[in-house]
Amino acid sequence: MLAELELLKSLGADVAINYTKENFDEQPEKYDVVFDAVGQGEKAVKVVKEGDSVVVLTGAVTPPGFRFVVTSDGSVLQKLNPYLESGKVKPLVDTKGPFAFSQTVEAFSYLETGRATGKVIMSPIP
Repeated sequence: MLAELELLKSLGADVAINYTKENFDEQPEKYDVVFDAVGQGEKAVKVVKEGDSVVVLTGAVTPPGFRFVVTSDGSVLQKLNPYLESGKVKPLVDTKGPFAFSQTVEAFSYLETGRATGKVIMSPIP
């Protein structure tokens, strides 16, 4: 878990909390923005400053939280490309992949373990 906390800090988080060891919703400190990537949005709203935001990547969304989902026909990726090329945005890809298309079941099984760090990549159909 220490590696994940350090990873979050390297990506720009001011504070990274180990939700498996700390009751973060009981902390006296309040935050400007809380990113919930593990489905604990109800707890996250308890530690965000009034009027600020909780960004929920999975699980239930409790106001003032909102779900962050990106879909694209390619135009969003074209706009994102300069940030990727400059290094301002860094994709986080799990080191276990890429999985071959024939390993689809294994890739999904790996995702279900909750141990993936970043995106799990699959190769296209040959």
